[in-house]
Amino acid sequence: MLLEVEGITCAYDGIDVLADVTLRIGAGDVVGVLGPNGAGKSTLLRAMSRVLRPKLGRALLEGRDLYGVPAAEAARTIAVVPQEGMPPFEFTCREMVSMGRSPHLGRFQAESPRDVGIVRRAMERTETWDLRERPVTELSGGERQRVVLARAFAQEPRVLLLDEPTAHLDIGHQVQTMKMVRELGCAVVAVMHDLNLAAAYCARLVLLDRARIVAAGAPEEVLTREHLERVYRVPVDIEKRDGRLTVLPRFA
Repeated sequence: MLLEVEGITCAYDGIDVLADVTLRIGAGDVVGVLGPNGAGKSTLLRAMSRVLRPKLGRALLEGRDLYGVPAAEAARTIAVVPQEGMPPFEFTCREMVSMGRSPHLGRFQAESPRDVGIVRRAMERTETWDLRERPVTELSGGERQRVVLARAFAQEPRVLLLDEPTAHLDIGHQVQTMKMVRELGCAVVAVMHDLNLAAAYCARLVLLDRARIVAAGAPEEVLTREHLERVYRVPVDIEKRDGRLTVLPRFA
């Protein structure tokens, strides 16, 4: 396995927010993590990205203790797109995306022509090249999200961890983003709230509730009426059209 967590429990201020969770990610996997607010989704990503060390269980990168791997090596393998990924400084968008090359450069090493080309291609792919001279502090929420995604692409990771990657994006950019992520070819773990988008672009889903995994597997195994009504506590209808699942909340 490329990245895995085994039986992890994580806590804040002594309160467990993730309990006995196991998840294994192989090369090329695209996994969506679902669940209501407070279910433990973002905490799972933090544990998989060396931000929050589990109090129980273990996190492994290619069989080695993730928290024992040198930081630079881990950064060359794992890229993270957090919910809020912009520093409160007036970097230009190009400077921001260029930060994705940092794990591949020596301490005082300047960007090579190859690095410059990688940054440009990442920005063109995310439709942010035209923004390259704009300060990141002047961007809209959707523009910021695409610049942070470009930074992750420029990192050339083998594992991409995304925390609500389509937040702030219009429907066109939501679809475009998920297509790009899937086409990268790296392993992807994406925390998502849009069940239908997750069903369309993720080969596997993990459904969390109250810190624990309720269901895991293919979309049709996870997005069932029983699971969703139990977790989200609203009645839903499940439809399948042209081989694709659609979840529809039943409004009173």
